[in-house]
Amino acid sequence: MQSKVLIIQNLLTQLEGQIRTSALSQELKGRTLVAVREVDIELILNLCERASTPLTKGNLLYIICFLAAIDTQVIASIFHVEPATVYTVRYRLRSRFNTTSVFPF
Repeated sequence: MQSKVLIIQNLLTQLEGQIRTSALSQELKGRTLVAVREVDIELILNLCERASTPLTKGNLLYIICFLAAIDTQVIASIFHVEPATVYTVRYRLRSRFNTTSVFPF
């Protein structure tokens, strides 16, 4: 359990670095960093356990963004992808969980 927490903390640090180097305005970077820092690690751990298949680090980076309620355009900018890709990732992640579960993203 402790190793999973450490992995998630490292991913949060990685994501913060990606946000800082993204093409977003300084104001938007600041708001996004605050939102990411407020994501509950316990919620992420709970989602990891409820997934039907193991989640990759890339999956977890997107999940953190979804849990932080970051706008799709901003997520696309952070990961250097098209907004349609973000929608596809969200859809595929949802399909990895039991359909009766309540999704926070």
